[in-house]
Amino acid sequence: MAENTKANLATELWFLREEKELLQKGAVKTSVRVGDRTSITTDPKGGYKIGSFVTLKIQKGVTPHVFDDWETKIVITDMHLKRLSDIKDADLSESLPGQQSQKELKEKLSRFYGREIKEDELMTIINFELADNLKSAEDLVKAKILQLAEQPKDNTAEFSAEHLTVPLIEHDYPAMTPAMWNAAYKAFELNDRNIMLVGDPRGCEEILKIFRRDPKFIGGGMGVGFKDEAVKFVDELDSLAKAIGSINFVRKTSDNKLIGYNTDGLGYALSLENTFRKNGKQLTGQKAVILGAGGTGNAVAFALAQKGMRLFIFNRTVEKAETLSERINGYLKLTGDAKVRFGGEDKIASDISNADVVINVSTKGAAGEMQNYNALASAKLPATPENVNENEKEAEQIIKLIPRQAILSDILLTKEPTPFMRLAQTRGFQTLDGLPMVVNQGVEAFWLLYEKILKEKGINKQDVTKIMSKAAGIKI
Repeated sequence: MAENTKANLATELWFLREEKELLQKGAVKTSVRVGDRTSITTDPKGGYKIGSFVTLKIQKGVTPHVFDDWETKIVITDMHLKRLSDIKDADLSESLPGQQSQKELKEKLSRFYGREIKEDELMTIINFELADNLKSAEDLVKAKILQLAEQPKDNTAEFSAEHLTVPLIEHDYPAMTPAMWNAAYKAFELNDRNIMLVGDPRGCEEILKIFRRDPKFIGGGMGVGFKDEAVKFVDELDSLAKAIGSINFVRKTSDNKLIGYNTDGLGYALSLENTFRKNGKQLTGQKAVILGAGGTGNAVAFALAQKGMRLFIFNRTVEKAETLSERINGYLKLTGDAKVRFGGEDKIASDISNADVVINVSTKGAAGEMQNYNALASAKLPATPENVNENEKEAEQIIKLIPRQAILSDILLTKEPTPFMRLAQTRGFQTLDGLPMVVNQGVEAFWLLYEKILKEKGINKQDVTKIMSKAAGIKI
C-alpha cells in the first residue's frame, strides 16, 4: 500500500505492526506486493521507482490509514516483476519471516487478502535499504539514487580522492563543471575530485542529509532541477541567495552544516561587464531587457541590478515578472527611475528600442515544448508549426527595433544556437552566450571553498579563471 502522487509514484511503503522491530533493526530489505507496482503501473495505489526515497510506515492495526509514530526513509534499490510460480527462495532471503519461500509467501498473502493467491498472479519484488545506512556520495551511487553524468568531459567516479565536490543535475548534459574544477585541482596540486551526478530533485532533502554525513564531501553545485529544491534544505543561506530564492552552490562547514550560495548572477554579470569593457563601456546606467523571470534568470537580474543597470523584465506570466521586480527593488531599496520595470511578453516591442543589452533567461530555445520558440516574441502553445511560425515572424519584426550597437545574449547552453541567438547572429549583432557565465560562476564557487588554501599557495582568482577558461575552451 502507498500514498499515490499525480505522477503515479508511491511515496510510502506500509508494513504491519508485528513487523516493526525487524524493520527497525534493518533485518528486512525485501517486500513483495501483489500486482505491478513498478513506476509504470496503472495501479491506483501507485508504483515505485528504483533510486527513489519513500517513507516506511507501520500500520497500527486493521484500521486503514492509522499509523505508528515511528517511521523512516528508505530507498528503493531494485525491483523485479515475477509470476508467483517463478519466485525463488533466493528472491525472498531478506524478506520477513514466514514468507521466505514461495509456499510461505502464497499462504501469507492469501491470509492477508482473504482470498487464494494464484500461481500465475504477477508479483513485484521490492528491494530497499534504510536511508540512515547510506553514509556517502558513493553510497548514493551504489544505491542507484544518483548516477554518474556521462556527457560532461573529465567526469569519472574517483571517489577515492581526499575530498569531493559533487554537482547535482536533474538530467545528463555536456556540462563544463567537472572539466573546469578537475583542471584546477590538477594545476593547483589539490588531491580532490569533482564528480557530477544525475538524480531526482524530489530526493534532494535526503541526498543533502547524506552529504552532511560524508566526510569526503566538502561542497558542490546545485544544477538544473536542484537550484530551487536545495534552497529549502540547507542550514544557512548567504544573504544574496536568500533574496534570490535559489542556490547554485553549497559549502559544508567543519561542523557539517550546509551553507547555500548563488554565484550564477555574479558569473553572468562579470561576463557581461567584460564584454561592455571591450566596447569601452561600463554596466552602470545601461539598459538591460531581460526575457524571462524564473530559474537562473532571478540571479542574473539581481546581479545586474547590483551593478547599477536599469532593468526591464518581461515574462509570459506577468505576475512572475512583477514579483521578481518587487523583490529586487526591495532588496536594493531602488526608487524612482532606478526601479526595475516589468511587463508581459506582449510588451517587449514597446520597451526594446533603446536597449543596450537583451538577455534571454527564459526556457524559450531550451529542450522541450519551448525549444523552437524565439525569446523575442510571444509563444502560443502547443508548439504547432503554425504557432512557431507566428512566433518567428513576430521576432523578426521586434529585432528590427533593437539598436544595432546592442548586445544580444542567451544564457542557455545548447549544441546549436537557440532561435534567438541564431536570428541575432544572422542580423549581425554582437552576441554573448552562457559559457563565460559558467566559467565565472565556477571560479566564484571555487574561491568560496578554497580561498584560504589558494592564498597560502600564492594563487589568486585570476589564476583560477585562466585554468577554468582553458578547460572550458575559452581564450582570455
